[in-house]
Amino acid sequence: MRALTMGREALCYGELGEEAGEVRALLESHELKLRGDIKATLAFTELQGAKVRGDALEAQTPRGLLRLHLGKIEARKWLDRIEHPPTLAQKLGIGPGTPVHVVSMPPEGAEVLAQAGAVIGDFAGAKLVFVAIASQDDLRALDHLARKLPSDAQLWVLRQKGKGAVVKEVEIMGVLRAQGLAPSKTAAWSEEYAADRYGRARGAP
Repeated sequence: MRALTMGREALCYGELGEEAGEVRALLESHELKLRGDIKATLAFTELQGAKVRGDALEAQTPRGLLRLHLGKIEARKWLDRIEHPPTLAQKLGIGPGTPVHVVSMPPEGAEVLAQAGAVIGDFAGAKLVFVAIASQDDLRALDHLARKLPSDAQLWVLRQKGKGAVVKEVEIMGVLRAQGLAPSKTAAWSEEYAADRYGRARGAP
């Protein structure tokens, strides 16, 4: 089977231990997911001795030898991603001098911003705005925030994950879509929070 790659997702022939077949491989920020004839979720830390051999990405795992026949060029790209996973700041688009405004965020967020060299300032001049949503009061405040979001700014919404979340993703999306904002990216923030990026939808006022 010839590998069909789409960014960090690929349809290819794979082998894992005694299993083999056509798989859909998805390279997340810190783990590799396999679906199709082989089903597995492998953290990067479980991929030991990862390397490119022939046309395949190869690594030892707790379930045996993994081989994904991605093609030599694509396999090298995946290997680089596994060996050098992006930092949280990189996933959020934060670098030295990035103007940021924080409405609210979990305590670890301040360290992420400081290490990345972000410049924390007022709302009007920010390129990235961060807000954590953990209650219905937060959701109501989000509506007001979205109305005032500068047209060239992007909003990162930190929402609680899992069934225990007080505010559901669909509720957040509904509020923001009503204000002309559309989601453009999701990043894993922590075990408790996911981060969704929103910006002005094309044609929105």
